[in-house]
Amino acid sequence: MKYILFLVFFFTYTGLFSQQTHSGSFIARLGDDTVIVETYTMLHNHLYGRAFLRYPEDQVGVFNFHFYPNGSIRHYSMTFMDPDSSHTVSRGTEGAVCEGDSCTWFGAWPGDEEEYERKHAAKHLDFIGGWTPTISLIEWNCKRLLKSGQPTLPMTLLNDYIGVKDIALYKGNKDTIIFGGPFLEYTKMTTTPDGRILTYDGTGTPWNYIVTRHDPIDVDVVARRLSKTPKIGVPSPEVKMDFAIAGDTISISYGRPAKRGRKIFGGVVPYDSVWRTGAGDPTKIDLPYHIRIGKTRIPKGSYSLYTIPRNTEWMLIFNKNLKQWPTDPDRSADIAQVSMKVRKPEEPVDRFSIQVDAVKGGGVIKFSWDETEAYVPFEVLRK
Repeated sequence: MKYILFLVFFFTYTGLFSQQTHSGSFIARLGDDTVIVETYTMLHNHLYGRAFLRYPEDQVGVFNFHFYPNGSIRHYSMTFMDPDSSHTVSRGTEGAVCEGDSCTWFGAWPGDEEEYERKHAAKHLDFIGGWTPTISLIEWNCKRLLKSGQPTLPMTLLNDYIGVKDIALYKGNKDTIIFGGPFLEYTKMTTTPDGRILTYDGTGTPWNYIVTRHDPIDVDVVARRLSKTPKIGVPSPEVKMDFAIAGDTISISYGRPAKRGRKIFGGVVPYDSVWRTGAGDPTKIDLPYHIRIGKTRIPKGSYSLYTIPRNTEWMLIFNKNLKQWPTDPDRSADIAQVSMKVRKPEEPVDRFSIQVDAVKGGGVIKFSWDETEAYVPFEVLRK
């Protein structure tokens, strides 16, 4: 009897009994578009399943997580399959292995001569970031939080492109859990008492989905059906625009998110918060000469652009850091903040657009999306 009680204590303490076996499905929508259909099973210290992912291309991701007794990730893999034939690898595989004080990211892609590997310093890993999140992994961590009895679960996110980031889960009011941090903004969820996600509202975050829970769905059947519908592709294609102003060229590169039936300002883009002003990599402007906006002089050079949208005016921010991931800007690198006026465009704008119009002695910078246009004139300085 003492031996049995010891085993119960040991396994409970180490977390091997942390997740009872259960399955479920999630559907994630980005405005009018279904972007993820995910079905999963949790079994002791394992999480596995399949997800139909609609961007950057249609594919079925077959995922598998194996966790350490404390619930952090020991091993992760995702293999991408053809949506019309789920036995055919379409894009290869990726994953991570965590040991000691580091996690090694790996990838194997058709056409590559060898497997890709890169090591990241991380004492533990709790979440994998990327184009589309594994929603059941968020649920796994919700269950960890509620079982811990603590108000917060500090977490480490890994994305091979942008590196390691600190995020967290927080207990909110009643059955609400908040997921994210300065890097991700914050997603609101409601859960069952043991942490199963019931609703998920990512409005205003990089993963701007509304997620609903469902009984288990056959992902392969959904993939074959939806892959026959119009593709989503890259949801916010990046462009570089050149504008002839005052005998030279101002260049701007940025990602262009679409409305997709959503409320944009005051919804997808919260008021009174720093906005990345586009999508993807930082929005960048190259100034071949000095300019003046109002009384503020901005030296020639390259800058990342951020804004703080408000109902009646915006704040435009010029920032010297061109590499910082734009959901977590380096505000110490700000060099100028100027006010922008707001008006309604002649017609609603489906995709976020940046335009620089020439006027005598300078130009006008315009940001347009949905039924809002923010603009500010500037003067070109020759000295």
